[in-house]
Amino acid sequence: MLAAGCTSTPTDATCPTTDAPTYQTFAQPFFAQYCASCHSRSSTNRHGAPSDHNYDTEDDLRAHAGAIDEVAAKGPAANNTVMPELGGTVNARPSDADREKLGQYLACLQAQ
Repeated sequence: MLAAGCTSTPTDATCPTTDAPTYQTFAQPFFAQYCASCHSRSSTNRHGAPSDHNYDTEDDLRAHAGAIDEVAAKGPAANNTVMPELGGTVNARPSDADREKLGQYLACLQAQ
């Protein structure tokens, strides 16, 4: 197992040593708001999202953490804003603070 903060991600985000974002407190509501309408096994209109990119569980997020980081997260090396696309049920993009927390969460996942 890797220590928190030691895993490299596309944004170079690191897992905070205190008050790290968790699936329950951050990721689950974030992905429900910004991603699930297209990236869920139960989605009726994926708006072109790949059928193998489903973000219904923490294991799904872990499996795609690098790809998510590349298109939606913020860290010291990048502020990736490709996703989410607006449309469907997504009416606004996440704030920079939420993108930064996403990068931290993904780094924590990869450090587990």
